[in-house]
Amino acid sequence: MRILVLTAFGVSMAFVEAAVVVYLRGLFYPEGFYGTMAAFPIFYYGTEVFREAATIVMLASVAVLAARRGWWERAAYFLFCFGVWDIFYYVWLRALLGWPPSLLTSDVLFLIPVPWVAPVVAPVAASVLMIAAAVWILATKTRSLLEGTE
Repeated sequence: MRILVLTAFGVSMAFVEAAVVVYLRGLFYPEGFYGTMAAFPIFYYGTEVFREAATIVMLASVAVLAARRGWWERAAYFLFCFGVWDIFYYVWLRALLGWPPSLLTSDVLFLIPVPWVAPVVAPVAASVLMIAAAVWILATKTRSLLEGTE
């Protein structure tokens, strides 16, 4: 049940993040976005950095609230939520804007501490690995607790 709730949170939060990008692209790049943030005013850039930081805080907060055990469970839930959120961010962008046209399309992935630019496949692959690691951690630690070896 906990994983389903965290999945719902990640998918929903991804929609909110994608909606923000839809609005920003409509306002600042009405002819289309081509991987550069040159037309982006510095005030909004700073706001975006803080929005991204707030996103990480929200993902970490829900992971802490979901965990019943130690730091490993919080870390696993954070990895899981982050992975679901990041994958569905691109799913929603595709649904709302028809973008990205391919997984090889470059994107500005993150602005903290500096802008990261890479093909969309990079964060998607990393997210799949985060989800897999989270599931493995949760399964391994739960099995250890049930067997009394921890």
